[in-house]
Amino acid sequence: MLIPKTPKEIWLNRVRVWLPPLFVVAALVWRKPVWDLRGAWLVLVGEAIRTWAAGHLVKDESLTVGGPYAYVRNPLYLGSLLSGLGFLVILGDWRLALAFLAISLAVYLPTVSQEQDYLRRMHGTAFDSYRRAVPALLPRLTPARLDIEGVRHSRFAWRWVVLNEEHRTWVGLAVLVGLLVVRGWL
Repeated sequence: MLIPKTPKEIWLNRVRVWLPPLFVVAALVWRKPVWDLRGAWLVLVGEAIRTWAAGHLVKDESLTVGGPYAYVRNPLYLGSLLSGLGFLVILGDWRLALAFLAISLAVYLPTVSQEQDYLRRMHGTAFDSYRRAVPALLPRLTPARLDIEGVRHSRFAWRWVVLNEEHRTWVGLAVLVGLLVVRGWL
């Protein structure tokens, strides 16, 4: 059963989606990349987490607790944080990376709270049990073993990656890399 999202939930979702790429593009105005390749690893790990999560997620149908969702409730946000930080490390500005982290958390934490309310309305006590077992943004070291009625113990499927439009994030990352290259020449 689909429950409509509130205007605040819709607004936070839009801000959350556009925050990392807009922050990186704005940072490119002020900085040329120094090509600190430790950042590239953060970008790759972040997007790998996002892709893994998208391949398990069936939005608004069932509570997904498999794959990365057994380690962290919000792997898509964790992946976005890592990728955004990675681009700023590539630029070589740790102050911007810390500012991005602070601003992202200022957006993500209320978003997580709103989504928790939404998931509780959708899934009731199943979500409460999941919430108690799995942290919001800092992953567990071992997967949570959940035997809860009404949850989806998922298997990764590329079909869900496509349906969740994660390929658009890969395109966005490629555009940001292109902007880094162009900015390096200018």
